[in-house]
Amino acid sequence: MTVSWYWMVGLICWSLWSRRNKWIWERVNTSAFGIKAMALNLVTDWRRAKQENKVICNSGHGNVKTWSKPPGGYFKINIDAAYRQGDDHIGVGCVVRDDCGQFVRARTNILRSTRQVREAEACSLKDALEWMSQLRSTRCIFESDAKILVDALKHERGKSVFDTIVEECSDIIRHFEDVSFVYVSRSANKVAHLLAQTAYSTTCPMEWHYTAPDFISCNLALEAI
Repeated sequence: MTVSWYWMVGLICWSLWSRRNKWIWERVNTSAFGIKAMALNLVTDWRRAKQENKVICNSGHGNVKTWSKPPGGYFKINIDAAYRQGDDHIGVGCVVRDDCGQFVRARTNILRSTRQVREAEACSLKDALEWMSQLRSTRCIFESDAKILVDALKHERGKSVFDTIVEECSDIIRHFEDVSFVYVSRSANKVAHLLAQTAYSTTCPMEWHYTAPDFISCNLALEAI
């Protein structure tokens, strides 16, 4: 008998025990058919949960699962946006680390907007590009957990608001010596996500240079290992 059958037998026993308790404490009697149906429903739910978990594990959410150091001479910039449907503003976060994995600087910003999620992600990139170009950092790797944004940078664009923002990003990119864009999973973009969430609840931009704020220090230390 397999583990799954043992598990199902256990469910049936539990159902019978539940039926007994209901009869004793609530004077509610459940038919044998009802007991069998409840047990089978539980087994079905368990199998469905296993299948869904398998699909999630196999599909993945990005090309990269954990943060990694950039090549020598490059900065890695992780970006993210925080947005709720119907709000008139978005929060964007950006963190810069060097080729040793050390924190260089970070930024949060609030942008007034009524745009959708993908537009918010594009705005986070534009804000980061403008900031990095002002700092004269021209060899950069930008990472985002928004696949639609990274794909848009590599393909022909339409005429939507999202496409317009991406085109504005492309204009800024021309000022960089060497720049690339990588799609990563949320697990590899945790620090930027925390910064964006923090920005969403503030009223003004914030910047940190060389000394990271406490609320991201733990994540930075773990990812630098």
